[in-house]
Amino acid sequence: MDDVARVILAIGSQEVAEEVLHLLDRSGRARVVATAADDRQLAEAVRQLEPDAVVAEPAIAAAGVGSAALLALATRESVAALRAAIAAGAQGFYVWPQERQALLGRVLALAVARRVPERRATVVAVHAARGGAGCTFVATHLAQALGRR
Repeated sequence: MDDVARVILAIGSQEVAEEVLHLLDRSGRARVVATAADDRQLAEAVRQLEPDAVVAEPAIAAAGVGSAALLALATRESVAALRAAIAAGAQGFYVWPQERQALLGRVLALAVARRVPERRATVVAVHAARGGAGCTFVATHLAQALGRR
């Protein structure tokens, strides 16, 4: 479940919102955790849920999305929509439904990018007061011994 991107949708059209929700849910690697109809709802959902991404219409996304990646979505490509997306700090602009696969690919890339390394390493510092004391010798043999464990 760690590689599932948590997404908030903020799309005014209910029909488009449902299509995007189904596209993301069917992928199995993204989960829509909330939907918002206006900038107030979006700001509250982002504050409470801390999503990985927000897929929103540029006009709604002007409220800000915190540290989440903003992916702007519009049904028509227009200069006004592009400017609003840039002003909101969008990391991508997608025209629905023509660019649905590109949107899905970007959301899935977010899921992969947020993976945390599963293994932790032991860090040991070796220091000598002067040169020629054998610090490198001790450090390499210590690393070799720890590596065998």
